[in-house]
Amino acid sequence: MSGNIQTVTLQPKPSRKLHAWLVAIHLLALLVILLAPMLPWHRAMLLLILTLQSYLSYRQTRKGSGSRILLARIRPDGRSRITMGDGRKLVARIRQDTLVTPWLILLRFDLDRGWRQPALLLIPGSLSEDEMRQLRVLLRFSQLNSNHADIRH
Repeated sequence: MSGNIQTVTLQPKPSRKLHAWLVAIHLLALLVILLAPMLPWHRAMLLLILTLQSYLSYRQTRKGSGSRILLARIRPDGRSRITMGDGRKLVARIRQDTLVTPWLILLRFDLDRGWRQPALLLIPGSLSEDEMRQLRVLLRFSQLNSNHADIRH
C-alpha cells in the first residue's frame, strides 16, 4: 500500500491554542507553588525552576527560534528532511515512539548526525485539516509502520 502514499510536506504555523495551553499550565503551576504549604526555600527553588522552564519554553516556541522546525518533508519510508528556524537543513528519520491522536500529533525525529532529537508538536490549527489527514495516513499506512512497530494511534 505504500506505493500510493505520497511524500508529505509540513510547514506548521505557530499555534495560538498551544501557546495558550503553555501559559495556562505555567500559571497553574505558579498558583500551586504559591498556595501549597511548604518551606520558603522549597518555594524559592520551585519558583526558580518554574521561571527557568517558562523561559526555555518561550524561547523554543517563539517565531525566530533556531530550534523550531519550520519545514518537514516526510517520505513514506519515514526518512525526512527538516529545516530548522536558523536555516539548518537536517536529514532525519521518524522515530517509532511518534504519537498520533485525533487532537494531537507528536513527531519525534532521529537525526542522521548529531545527538539531538528534534520534535514537532502539531495540534489542530498548526496545519490545515487536509495536511493533518495526509500526515495521519502516512504515519498509519506507510513502510514506517509496516513491521507493526509501536506507533501509538
